[in-house]
Amino acid sequence: MNIDKIKNYNQKMLAVFGTLLVVLLGIGIISILIFTISDLIPNSQPNTNDLLSDEKVEALKKDSLRQQIISYDSPQLVDTVNLIYVLPVSVKTLDTPENTEEGVLGLLDSDSEMGSRSRKFKRRSYYYNAFNNLIVYDYKNQLSEKICDYRLIGTDLMFKYFDDEIIMVFTGAEKDTNEDHKITLQDFKSLFVYSLNNKQLKKISMENSTVNSFEFVEGTKDILVSFGFDRNTNDQFETAFEPEFVMKYDYAKGTLNSILDKGLEIEIQRIIDKN
Repeated sequence: MNIDKIKNYNQKMLAVFGTLLVVLLGIGIISILIFTISDLIPNSQPNTNDLLSDEKVEALKKDSLRQQIISYDSPQLVDTVNLIYVLPVSVKTLDTPENTEEGVLGLLDSDSEMGSRSRKFKRRSYYYNAFNNLIVYDYKNQLSEKICDYRLIGTDLMFKYFDDEIIMVFTGAEKDTNEDHKITLQDFKSLFVYSLNNKQLKKISMENSTVNSFEFVEGTKDILVSFGFDRNTNDQFETAFEPEFVMKYDYAKGTLNSILDKGLEIEIQRIIDKN
């Protein structure tokens, strides 16, 4: 028996098994990392709640048809003392149009009570999903009312708390400005402000512009609003080469004003132009 050959064979087999173990261990580590990262990354395809264009809805309505029905998201407790909830309304798009006489959810005629929930709601400051209307539900007085009488898609809903009132603010689109036959968050957006006290919805917008973001001035009810300006008037805001500007919304007066005077703006541009 050749002892050297046996030793060489054993060494080769150990090397093969060692390599396999290293490969399997590497695959295991990669799999764990993939699962961990996927849990941390939010869903990249959220429910957009896009609306059919006005033209499409009107065409369906002529035949007494519809293709979108309302749906409700989880109630958001916004006033813990008075038990005031906000119920976001969204839409579901049907595979095929249905007759408008079919009813809505098949549940609205029922007076059955909802079962109790063990989950405790906390006061919310933000609601991140898109929505198509908001319902304010007063639990103590058993009253529900919508905040909007027209079609829109909203997002970035913020609940702002003050000593004397609660204000809801969100951005939203009402028209198919980019003419893709849908009302989406890619269309020009306005800023919407709703007070739970006076129950009035105010719309803040600028011609040829879309709202990109907003921020409350610390300690006040005034809001700084960032707009994207459609400078070439092609009904799209192209971030690569079209400018943004900031305005201040005066909550008490209901006015929208620039935070920069024209003189300062010209001076800043001259610095860029080296003039």
